[in-house]
Amino acid sequence: MKTIKIAYAGWWNGFDYKQYSIQRILEKYYNVEISDKPDYLFYSVFSPVKTSDDTITIEYLGENMCPDFNMADYAIGFEKLSFQDRYLYRPNWLMNPKYEAEVDLMRKKHLQAPHEKKEFCSFVYSNGEADPFREEFFRALSNYKKINSGGRYLNNIGLKDGVPDKLEFQKKHKFSIAFENSSHAGYVTEKIVQSFAAGTVPIYWGDPQAGEIFNEKAFINVHKYPSMDAVIEEIKRIDENDDLYDSMLREPALKECDYVEQQEQRAEEFLRNIVEQDKRNAIRKPMGIWGERCRNESGHKSGNKKAGMFSRWKR
Repeated sequence: MKTIKIAYAGWWNGFDYKQYSIQRILEKYYNVEISDKPDYLFYSVFSPVKTSDDTITIEYLGENMCPDFNMADYAIGFEKLSFQDRYLYRPNWLMNPKYEAEVDLMRKKHLQAPHEKKEFCSFVYSNGEADPFREEFFRALSNYKKINSGGRYLNNIGLKDGVPDKLEFQKKHKFSIAFENSSHAGYVTEKIVQSFAAGTVPIYWGDPQAGEIFNEKAFINVHKYPSMDAVIEEIKRIDENDDLYDSMLREPALKECDYVEQQEQRAEEFLRNIVEQDKRNAIRKPMGIWGERCRNESGHKSGNKKAGMFSRWKR
């Protein structure tokens, strides 16, 4: 097996490269060595990262951010774009091993007997700095029936530190509010996956193109409605019609049953294409004076945060 030297930098606290899918895929085909002088650097956006021109750099966007192709030779992220062989669309719920069990539950949810639902809807969040539309929707839907907020943010069930098991908490509810921190095409996280895994009907907002991945007969896609009031009326209609609600539970979560396998194959092809090339030929970032100027001006920071991602409806 070919030996490759790699390194990881700029990832979040608690990141374990040994379990992450990048490492798992590479070890399937190569003898992988972690090195201080890597040929391939996989870096993320949670702290500044220094790169060198003679190292092949692969940026991983674990948040709603755009890749910086002046810094990176290649990138993996949420953005829906096509850029020769330099980019792979791969949401974090497919990359992070901690979601594997929930992905498996999501894929089987239409085959399982429904959980007993004693409660109306769950809301489990700790981040209060998201798009204000998330809280606005929570309060508007609460005028219909109480929503149990089990996270640290807007907690109304008496647990200031939040519920110990999000999945078990969600299972008790017919619906779950699965809103992203912000809305952007391609930015779909584990929130809808966890809602499906719990056997609920997700009320989803975030990626306007989520219906390209997930089956819209199985969830309420907020982006498909002309107003917030129209969404709430649809939730009421489903809540008051047991046959309609049960039919949504019996629908598969994914639009294509082999979507996960397709994405795994694409990830393998993407990574192997990088490694199988001669190292000099694998460089894609701009070289020379302009490339150097771009990297110096960026201060070796990876990623450009999107701005102005707010709700599509006027307040």
